[in-house]
Amino acid sequence: MKAIKLVLLYLFIQNINSVTFSEAIDNLAILESYIKEYKSEKTTSSSLNLLILCYIREGVYTGSEWSIAGGSSPSDLDKFIQNKDKELNTTAQQVRKYREIELPSKEKIDFVHLFAVMNGILYGESYTDGYSSLVGWGGDTAQLLQDIKAETGTLDELVDIVTTKYLGIKGQFGPADLISDLDAPVILNKKNNTNTFAEIIKNYYKSDEYKDRVKEFVKLTFPKVEKDDLRKQAFKRYDNDLYINILECKYGVRESGLLGCYLPDNIMTKYQNHQKAAVYAFADYLTSNY
Repeated sequence: MKAIKLVLLYLFIQNINSVTFSEAIDNLAILESYIKEYKSEKTTSSSLNLLILCYIREGVYTGSEWSIAGGSSPSDLDKFIQNKDKELNTTAQQVRKYREIELPSKEKIDFVHLFAVMNGILYGESYTDGYSSLVGWGGDTAQLLQDIKAETGTLDELVDIVTTKYLGIKGQFGPADLISDLDAPVILNKKNNTNTFAEIIKNYYKSDEYKDRVKEFVKLTFPKVEKDDLRKQAFKRYDNDLYINILECKYGVRESGLLGCYLPDNIMTKYQNHQKAAVYAFADYLTSNY
């Protein structure tokens, strides 16, 4: 019996992970309509957009740290969605479990991660403040630093290693995460009071809009920064972000002490080049695809 349950669980997970882009968009549209109905019936100060983003994000990214960075959805929202699914024979809840989905461009995106990054940006009310870097490119770059800790070489050699073996290729900053980080602010910037995330995402990936993702990402993330200055500005933004400093401390790459983990430029000596290599490789990716 236990073996049968494990097989059924495996098949269920595989079914979620193999959802098509069209199916994901259709289910997202249904979910958005349910949450809109929930907001019209309940008293909540959260905006409709924030309710949608937070609810989807919580399907994968939970815990106190994420609650701080993205807020929490109302305790009865999930039950409301479950009841709507049961009543109307839909599967809107599954949206918050979608991970890698193949886009019409044949690229793959981490669907929930896309919404998690948008959640952090909107909750912080700015793409250049708050937790926006931490939940997106900055946090994934810190994870990239963790991945390359064992690599050796000069700064230039480490940049080359990151570029050819890690960034957008494997590890914690793989291709699905990279696309999610780039597209999240661009898609969120298109949201207004009349359109839906389902409409925006469908149009974005089925047209040629996504081809300008890097240019639009740079405009939103590093406004007024010249291409040749992206390395410097990206590193400055990364190294001076308190929340990223704390994440690096958690990964064991910063000096310890009472305040050591929380101060800029306090990276352990042996990881200084690794830190720069991770950020520089990301900046170089932006520059070369601008």
